[in-house]
Amino acid sequence: MDLADLSKLSTADAIDLVSQLHRANEQLHGSAVTLSRLSVALQESLGPAPAGATGALHAIGQFLAVQHSYEDLAALVRQQSVDIFGMDGGVLFLLDESGLLVPSALPDTIVPDPAILDHAAAIAYQALDAEAITSAPGDVAGTPACIALPLSRMGQDVGVVVMYRMAAEEPALSAEMWANLTIYAGTLGAICAGMRQAEALRRDARLLETLLAERARQVQNSRDLLRTVFDHLPEGILLIDGDGVILAANRFFSERIAGMHPRDLVGRPYVEVQRLLNERGMQRLTDMDGATTLVRLNDASGRSHSYAIGRSTTRTDDATMLEFWRSYDERAGREHA
Repeated sequence: MDLADLSKLSTADAIDLVSQLHRANEQLHGSAVTLSRLSVALQESLGPAPAGATGALHAIGQFLAVQHSYEDLAALVRQQSVDIFGMDGGVLFLLDESGLLVPSALPDTIVPDPAILDHAAAIAYQALDAEAITSAPGDVAGTPACIALPLSRMGQDVGVVVMYRMAAEEPALSAEMWANLTIYAGTLGAICAGMRQAEALRRDARLLETLLAERARQVQNSRDLLRTVFDHLPEGILLIDGDGVILAANRFFSERIAGMHPRDLVGRPYVEVQRLLNERGMQRLTDMDGATTLVRLNDASGRSHSYAIGRSTTRTDDATMLEFWRSYDERAGREHA
Protein backbone atom coordinates (compact mmCIF):
# COMPACT_ATOMS: atom_id res chain seq x y z
CA MET A 1 0.00 0.00 0.00
CA ASP A 2 1.49 3.38 -0.96
CA LEU A 3 0.66 6.97 -0.15
CA ALA A 4 -1.54 7.32 -3.23
CA ASP A 5 -3.73 4.46 -2.00
CA LEU A 6 -3.80 5.77 1.55
CA SER A 7 -4.84 9.25 0.42
CA LYS A 8 -8.12 7.79 -0.82
CA LEU A 9 -9.12 6.71 2.68
CA SER A 10 -11.48 8.77 4.77
CA THR A 11 -10.12 10.00 8.08
CA ALA A 12 -12.31 7.54 10.01
CA ASP A 13 -11.18 4.62 7.82
CA ALA A 14 -7.55 5.64 8.19
CA ILE A 15 -7.83 5.73 11.99
CA ASP A 16 -9.46 2.30 11.94
CA LEU A 17 -6.70 0.94 9.68
CA VAL A 18 -4.01 2.26 12.03
CA SER A 19 -5.65 0.32 14.86
CA GLN A 20 -5.82 -2.82 12.72
CA LEU A 21 -2.13 -2.50 11.80
CA HIS A 22 -1.11 -2.19 15.44
CA ARG A 23 -3.24 -5.22 16.38
CA ALA A 24 -1.74 -7.24 13.52
CA ASN A 25 1.75 -6.26 14.65
CA GLU A 26 1.01 -7.56 18.15
CA GLN A 27 -0.43 -10.79 16.71
CA LEU A 28 2.71 -11.34 14.60
CA HIS A 29 4.88 -10.86 17.65
CA GLY A 30 2.80 -13.37 19.63
CA SER A 31 2.85 -15.87 16.76
CA ALA A 32 6.64 -15.73 16.49
CA VAL A 33 7.01 -16.40 20.22
CA THR A 34 4.59 -19.31 19.98
CA LEU A 35 6.49 -20.72 16.99
CA SER A 36 9.75 -20.57 18.91
CA ARG A 37 8.21 -22.45 21.83
CA LEU A 38 6.77 -25.07 19.48
CA SER A 39 10.19 -25.49 17.89
CA VAL A 40 11.72 -26.11 21.31
CA ALA A 41 9.06 -28.71 22.05
CA LEU A 42 9.69 -30.37 18.67
CA GLN A 43 13.43 -30.40 19.29
CA GLU A 44 12.92 -32.04 22.68
CA SER A 45 10.60 -34.63 21.17
CA LEU A 46 13.34 -35.82 18.81
CA GLY A 47 15.00 -37.62 21.69
CA PRO A 48 18.51 -37.06 23.05
CA ALA A 49 19.89 -33.83 21.67
CA PRO A 50 22.73 -31.54 22.62
CA ALA A 51 21.58 -29.15 25.33
CA GLY A 52 23.13 -26.37 23.29
CA ALA A 53 20.71 -26.77 20.36
CA THR A 54 17.68 -26.58 22.64
CA GLY A 55 19.34 -23.67 24.44
CA ALA A 56 19.66 -21.84 21.15
CA LEU A 57 15.95 -22.07 20.55
CA HIS A 58 15.21 -21.03 24.13
CA ALA A 59 17.47 -18.03 23.60
CA ILE A 60 15.50 -17.08 20.50
CA GLY A 61 12.25 -17.34 22.47
CA GLN A 62 13.69 -14.95 25.06
CA PHE A 63 15.00 -12.73 22.25
CA LEU A 64 11.45 -12.34 20.95
CA ALA A 65 10.09 -11.35 24.36
CA VAL A 66 10.93 -7.74 23.50
CA GLN A 67 11.29 -5.90 20.21
CA HIS A 68 14.73 -6.22 18.60
CA SER A 69 16.37 -5.20 15.34
CA TYR A 70 17.92 -7.32 12.61
CA GLU A 71 21.32 -6.23 13.97
CA ASP A 72 20.41 -7.70 17.35
CA LEU A 73 19.36 -10.95 15.68
CA ALA A 74 22.59 -11.05 13.66
CA ALA A 75 24.61 -10.66 16.86
CA LEU A 76 22.62 -13.50 18.49
CA VAL A 77 23.18 -15.76 15.46
CA ARG A 78 26.93 -15.12 15.60
CA GLN A 79 27.05 -15.82 19.33
CA GLN A 80 25.09 -19.06 18.97
CA SER A 81 27.24 -20.16 16.01
CA VAL A 82 30.27 -19.93 18.31
CA ASP A 83 28.90 -20.97 21.71
CA ILE A 84 26.40 -23.63 20.69
CA PHE A 85 27.38 -24.99 17.29
CA GLY A 86 31.13 -24.86 17.85
CA MET A 87 31.95 -22.60 14.89
CA ASP A 88 34.20 -19.54 14.71
CA GLY A 89 31.45 -17.18 13.61
CA GLY A 90 28.15 -16.75 11.82
CA VAL A 91 26.64 -14.23 9.42
CA LEU A 92 22.96 -13.44 8.83
CA PHE A 93 22.17 -12.56 5.21
CA LEU A 94 18.78 -11.06 4.38
CA LEU A 95 17.14 -10.81 0.96
CA ASP A 96 16.47 -7.23 -0.12
CA GLU A 97 13.68 -6.11 -2.45
CA SER A 98 15.84 -6.76 -5.52
CA GLY A 99 16.57 -10.37 -4.46
CA LEU A 100 20.17 -9.76 -3.36
CA LEU A 101 21.58 -11.19 -0.13
CA VAL A 102 22.76 -8.43 2.16
CA PRO A 103 24.73 -9.19 5.36
CA SER A 104 23.02 -7.79 8.42
CA ALA A 105 25.17 -5.28 10.27
CA LEU A 106 27.30 -6.37 13.24
CA PRO A 107 29.33 -4.35 15.76
CA ASP A 108 32.68 -3.24 14.31
CA THR A 109 34.57 -5.40 16.79
CA ILE A 110 33.14 -8.66 15.39
CA VAL A 111 32.76 -7.96 11.66
CA PRO A 112 34.35 -10.85 9.70
CA ASP A 113 37.26 -10.30 7.35
CA PRO A 114 35.96 -9.12 3.92
CA ALA A 115 37.40 -12.25 2.26
CA ILE A 116 35.49 -14.45 4.72
CA LEU A 117 32.35 -12.43 4.13
CA ASP A 118 32.66 -12.80 0.34
CA HIS A 119 33.18 -16.56 0.65
CA ALA A 120 30.22 -16.86 3.04
CA ALA A 121 28.06 -14.90 0.57
CA ALA A 122 28.98 -17.29 -2.25
CA ILE A 123 27.99 -20.32 -0.14
CA ALA A 124 24.81 -18.49 0.90
CA TYR A 125 23.74 -18.11 -2.74
CA GLN A 126 24.45 -21.83 -3.32
CA ALA A 127 22.21 -22.79 -0.40
CA LEU A 128 19.52 -20.40 -1.58
CA ASP A 129 19.57 -21.88 -5.08
CA ALA A 130 19.59 -25.45 -3.74
CA GLU A 131 16.87 -24.66 -1.19
CA ALA A 132 18.75 -26.92 1.24
CA ILE A 133 21.40 -26.80 3.94
CA THR A 134 24.76 -26.65 2.18
CA SER A 135 28.24 -27.30 3.54
CA ALA A 136 31.59 -26.50 1.95
CA PRO A 137 35.20 -27.21 2.98
CA GLY A 138 37.79 -24.55 3.61
CA ASP A 139 41.45 -24.56 2.58
CA VAL A 140 44.85 -23.94 4.04
CA ALA A 141 44.93 -20.50 2.43
CA GLY A 142 42.45 -19.25 5.02
CA THR A 143 39.12 -19.86 3.32
CA PRO A 144 36.82 -21.11 6.08
CA ALA A 145 34.67 -24.22 6.05
CA CYS A 146 31.00 -23.20 5.97
CA ILE A 147 27.48 -24.44 6.69
CA ALA A 148 24.73 -22.38 5.04
CA LEU A 149 21.12 -22.55 6.27
CA PRO A 150 18.52 -21.11 3.86
CA LEU A 151 15.76 -19.27 5.72
CA SER A 152 12.20 -19.30 4.43
CA ARG A 153 8.64 -18.97 5.64
CA MET A 154 5.68 -20.59 3.86
CA GLY A 155 7.74 -21.05 0.70
CA GLN A 156 9.01 -17.47 0.71
CA ASP A 157 12.79 -17.03 0.94
CA VAL A 158 13.89 -14.43 3.47
CA GLY A 159 17.63 -14.98 3.87
CA VAL A 160 20.49 -17.34 4.73
CA VAL A 161 22.58 -17.96 7.85
CA VAL A 162 26.19 -19.00 7.18
CA MET A 163 28.21 -20.48 10.04
CA TYR A 164 31.96 -20.74 9.39
CA ARG A 165 35.00 -22.34 10.96
CA MET A 166 38.62 -21.61 10.12
CA ALA A 167 39.47 -25.16 9.09
CA ALA A 168 40.09 -26.97 5.83
CA GLU A 169 37.82 -29.96 6.42
CA GLU A 170 34.17 -29.77 5.55
CA PRO A 171 31.91 -29.70 8.64
CA ALA A 172 30.52 -33.15 9.41
CA LEU A 173 26.74 -33.19 9.61
CA SER A 174 25.35 -36.12 11.56
CA ALA A 175 21.64 -36.92 11.35
CA GLU A 176 21.21 -35.41 14.78
CA MET A 177 23.03 -32.22 13.85
CA TRP A 178 21.13 -32.04 10.55
CA ALA A 179 17.83 -32.20 12.47
CA ASN A 180 18.99 -29.52 14.89
CA LEU A 181 20.10 -27.20 12.11
CA THR A 182 16.86 -27.80 10.18
CA ILE A 183 14.78 -26.77 13.20
CA TYR A 184 17.07 -23.82 13.86
CA ALA A 185 16.80 -22.62 10.24
CA GLY A 186 13.00 -23.01 10.25
CA THR A 187 12.69 -21.00 13.45
CA LEU A 188 15.02 -18.25 12.22
CA GLY A 189 13.13 -18.11 8.91
CA ALA A 190 9.84 -17.61 10.71
CA ILE A 191 11.38 -14.94 12.95
CA CYS A 192 12.87 -13.00 10.02
CA ALA A 193 9.62 -13.21 8.05
CA GLY A 194 7.66 -12.03 11.09
CA MET A 195 10.08 -9.18 11.72
CA ARG A 196 9.88 -8.15 8.07
CA GLN A 197 6.08 -8.17 8.08
CA ALA A 198 5.98 -6.33 11.40
CA GLU A 199 8.41 -3.77 9.97
CA ALA A 200 6.14 -3.30 6.94
CA LEU A 201 3.14 -2.91 9.24
CA ARG A 202 4.94 -0.33 11.34
CA ARG A 203 5.99 1.49 8.17
CA ASP A 204 2.38 1.56 6.95
CA ALA A 205 1.24 2.68 10.39
CA ARG A 206 3.78 5.53 10.37
CA LEU A 207 2.67 6.47 6.86
CA LEU A 208 -0.96 6.50 7.95
CA GLU A 209 -0.15 8.50 11.06
CA THR A 210 1.71 11.01 8.90
CA LEU A 211 -1.28 11.19 6.56
CA LEU A 212 -3.66 11.65 9.50
CA ALA A 213 -1.45 14.38 10.96
CA GLU A 214 -1.43 16.15 7.59
CA ARG A 215 -5.20 15.83 7.30
CA ALA A 216 -5.61 17.13 10.84
CA ARG A 217 -3.43 20.12 9.92
CA GLN A 218 -5.48 20.75 6.78
CA VAL A 219 -8.74 20.48 8.72
CA GLN A 220 -7.43 22.89 11.35
CA ASN A 221 -6.34 25.34 8.65
CA SER A 222 -9.77 25.07 7.04
CA ARG A 223 -11.45 25.64 10.39
CA ASP A 224 -9.26 28.67 11.06
CA LEU A 225 -10.13 30.09 7.65
CA LEU A 226 -13.84 29.40 8.11
CA ARG A 227 -13.72 30.96 11.58
CA THR A 228 -12.12 34.09 10.14
CA VAL A 229 -14.85 34.36 7.52
CA PHE A 230 -17.54 33.51 10.10
CA ASP A 231 -16.35 36.24 12.48
CA HIS A 232 -16.12 38.93 9.80
CA LEU A 233 -19.56 38.51 8.25
CA PRO A 234 -21.59 41.75 8.62
CA GLU A 235 -24.49 40.01 10.39
CA GLY A 236 -25.01 38.01 13.54
CA ILE A 237 -24.98 34.21 13.18
CA LEU A 238 -25.77 31.49 15.71
CA LEU A 239 -25.50 27.74 15.28
CA ILE A 240 -28.08 26.02 17.50
CA ASP A 241 -28.47 22.28 18.05
CA GLY A 242 -31.72 20.29 18.19
CA ASP A 243 -31.95 20.80 21.96
CA GLY A 244 -31.76 24.56 21.64
CA VAL A 245 -28.14 24.88 22.85
CA ILE A 246 -25.83 27.37 21.15
CA LEU A 247 -22.94 25.60 19.42
CA ALA A 248 -21.28 28.65 17.86
CA ALA A 249 -21.68 32.41 17.67
CA ASN A 250 -19.82 34.83 15.46
CA ARG A 251 -18.21 38.06 16.59
CA PHE A 252 -20.96 40.31 15.19
CA PHE A 253 -23.63 38.61 17.31
CA SER A 254 -21.43 38.17 20.38
CA GLU A 255 -20.01 41.68 20.60
CA ARG A 256 -22.56 43.93 18.86
CA ILE A 257 -25.79 42.18 19.77
CA ALA A 258 -25.24 40.13 22.93
CA GLY A 259 -22.33 42.17 24.30
CA MET A 260 -20.50 38.99 25.36
CA HIS A 261 -17.45 36.97 24.37
CA PRO A 262 -18.23 34.05 21.99
CA ARG A 263 -16.98 31.48 24.53
CA ASP A 264 -19.53 32.83 27.05
CA LEU A 265 -22.32 32.07 24.59
CA VAL A 266 -21.27 28.60 23.44
CA GLY A 267 -23.00 25.91 25.50
CA ARG A 268 -25.77 28.18 26.75
CA PRO A 269 -29.44 27.42 26.03
CA TYR A 270 -30.80 29.78 23.40
CA VAL A 271 -33.78 30.69 25.61
CA GLU A 272 -31.35 31.95 28.26
CA VAL A 273 -29.72 34.29 25.77
CA GLN A 274 -33.15 35.47 24.66
CA ARG A 275 -34.01 36.20 28.30
CA LEU A 276 -30.84 38.26 28.72
CA LEU A 277 -31.64 40.26 25.59
CA ASN A 278 -35.21 40.82 26.80
CA GLU A 279 -33.82 42.14 30.10
CA ARG A 280 -31.78 44.60 28.05
CA GLY A 281 -34.99 45.91 26.51
CA MET A 282 -35.25 43.95 23.25
CA GLN A 283 -38.60 44.67 21.58
CA ARG A 284 -40.33 42.26 19.25
CA LEU A 285 -41.80 44.43 16.50
CA THR A 286 -43.46 42.02 14.07
CA ASP A 287 -43.32 38.73 12.21
CA MET A 288 -42.50 39.97 8.75
CA ASP A 289 -43.32 36.89 6.65
CA GLY A 290 -43.94 34.05 9.07
CA ALA A 291 -40.30 33.01 8.91
CA THR A 292 -38.59 36.32 9.75
CA THR A 293 -38.99 38.29 12.97
CA LEU A 294 -38.20 41.99 13.35
CA VAL A 295 -36.76 43.16 16.70
CA ARG A 296 -35.28 46.35 18.11
CA LEU A 297 -32.41 46.35 20.61
CA ASN A 298 -30.10 48.92 22.17
CA ASP A 299 -26.36 48.30 22.07
CA ALA A 300 -23.97 48.92 25.00
CA SER A 301 -23.79 52.65 24.16
CA GLY A 302 -27.58 52.97 24.17
CA ARG A 303 -27.92 53.27 20.42
CA SER A 304 -30.98 51.53 18.98
CA HIS A 305 -30.66 48.92 16.24
CA SER A 306 -33.22 46.90 14.36
CA TYR A 307 -32.62 43.32 13.21
CA ALA A 308 -34.45 40.91 10.95
CA ILE A 309 -34.09 37.41 12.47
CA GLY A 310 -34.37 34.34 10.26
CA ARG A 311 -33.48 30.69 10.55
CA SER A 312 -32.20 28.06 8.16
CA THR A 313 -31.81 24.33 8.75
CA THR A 314 -28.44 22.70 8.09
CA ARG A 315 -27.84 19.66 5.89
CA THR A 316 -27.11 17.42 8.85
CA ASP A 317 -29.21 14.79 10.59
CA ASP A 318 -28.91 16.28 14.10
CA ALA A 319 -31.56 19.00 13.68
CA THR A 320 -29.05 21.85 14.00
CA MET A 321 -30.00 25.22 12.53
CA LEU A 322 -28.48 28.58 11.73
CA GLU A 323 -30.04 31.81 12.99
CA PHE A 324 -29.22 35.07 11.21
CA TRP A 325 -29.53 38.57 12.72
CA ARG A 326 -29.40 41.04 9.84
CA SER A 327 -29.41 44.80 10.35
CA TYR A 328 -32.76 46.22 9.23
CA ASP A 329 -33.60 49.72 8.00
CA GLU A 330 -37.11 50.37 9.31
CA ARG A 331 -37.50 53.58 7.28
CA ALA A 332 -36.57 51.92 4.01
CA GLY A 333 -38.37 48.74 5.01
CA ARG A 334 -35.48 46.53 4.03
CA GLU A 335 -32.35 44.87 5.34
CA HIS A 336 -29.09 46.78 5.15
CA ALA A 337 -26.88 45.80 2.23
